[in-house]
Amino acid sequence: MKKIVILTALAFALAPVAAFAAPSPAQQASKDCAALRAKIGVTAFTQAFGSASNAFGRCVSKFARVERANVSSANSLCRAEQADLTFALSHGGKTFAQFYGKGKGKNAFGRCVSLKTQSSSTVEVGNLNPSQTCAALRTKFGPSLFAVSFGTNKSHRNAFGKCVSLAARSQSSFTVSAASACLGEVNDSGFAASHGGKTFAQFYGTNSDLSNAFGKCVASKVDAATAKLQESLSNAAKTCRNLRRNDPQGFHTTYGSHPNAFAKCVVANAHAK
Repeated sequence: MKKIVILTALAFALAPVAAFAAPSPAQQASKDCAALRAKIGVTAFTQAFGSASNAFGRCVSKFARVERANVSSANSLCRAEQADLTFALSHGGKTFAQFYGKGKGKNAFGRCVSLKTQSSSTVEVGNLNPSQTCAALRTKFGPSLFAVSFGTNKSHRNAFGKCVSLAARSQSSFTVSAASACLGEVNDSGFAASHGGKTFAQFYGTNSDLSNAFGKCVASKVDAATAKLQESLSNAAKTCRNLRRNDPQGFHTTYGSHPNAFAKCVVANAHAK
């Protein structure tokens, strides 16, 4: 009977911690990839990350790097808040332990880290929208040029799906690079001096507790990189159109005469920029 009472008490003691435990970087990356796959569809997802047998694993491997940076950022930001003697002044008079902790403030640091990582993860994944990127490109190109720029089959009807897979692959790589850059900013002791006196959280954060700062930083850099990609693809399509018109023989010699020739030219020239 005594053993049962002890185990029950232990279970209650651990319950709040377990209930608020954040997913590991690999677990969160799996959720990120599942959300992305649901957003763009299985076909485009597979084309973006590899064969059907390893696409999901490749995606998780890539986004795990992002989530590790996210956790590292959250730890740094929470340590800074915990050490901030003026914390209560900007948090309704509450101390760090009172603001994040439960009961007597136990596990305040862990709850702070969990809040920031989860908030930022939501922003990072929610910001990725390869379909929207391709819809904008289709409008910019016009239906005919868009079809040949991305389509690879005879009818070029697979153009939008191919564009989405290319955008998803590119944006996932942008996200990894952005996470690394943002982590560098988090740990930059001179950040405020070069950002109008604002801390990293104040500069990027947009929600009431600024917990989404890292995610917003990543999203802003991914958006900038995506805009450059769109411009690069647009310029490449114009280059290929002129090349095919002015030197059809040279075009076919370089890129072939199959239905995917123009798309190959666009990708090659976009990557060259």
